[in-house]
Amino acid sequence: MRITTIKRTCICTLIFIAFSGIGIAQNNPDKPNLGSEMKRLKVETVLIVNSQAIDEYPLWSPNSDYIACNIEGKGYKFRLSDIELIKGKWHGKKIGVLSTQDAYSPLTESEQKEYEKVSVFNAREVVTADGTKIELKQTDGFSISLIVTKKDESPKTLWTSEGENCHSLVISPDGNYVAYLCEMNGLLVMKIK
Repeated sequence: MRITTIKRTCICTLIFIAFSGIGIAQNNPDKPNLGSEMKRLKVETVLIVNSQAIDEYPLWSPNSDYIACNIEGKGYKFRLSDIELIKGKWHGKKIGVLSTQDAYSPLTESEQKEYEKVSVFNAREVVTADGTKIELKQTDGFSISLIVTKKDESPKTLWTSEGENCHSLVISPDGNYVAYLCEMNGLLVMKIK
């Protein structure tokens, strides 16, 4: 299932634009960030990178203010502050889509090492500090279900893919978000607190 948006955008093409001449805005606490934009749109999930060419698992920065991924062998980081989201739909649910065109920059080797230290990877299941379990469980054939089980509660299925493989769960260091990959769409982040 491909993402559809109210306003057409192609974030995946950002990675092919030459970096020279593009000014990367500095983080500003007064500007919208991932949390405030998700609240504004009333969404729990955001498509950060729309690309089928993501390799390896997502990496969080130590302060959870960037998320990074490897696209066709090159590392890129995406800032999560001073950004704008637009509305989209995915698996029948309303989501946000990162639309800030200068939100990305190359990931340096030293940054990658820092990010790897704080990004604990699990292909299909993670548990938060408060005991909430988040699973990307294979249901039938190639379908995957996102299941959230809060401590002392019954499991809740949030969505089931239609043949799309989703995997590579990584909780943000601040414990507020979980990132994962869906092969037909790209890198997504879900709010867990």
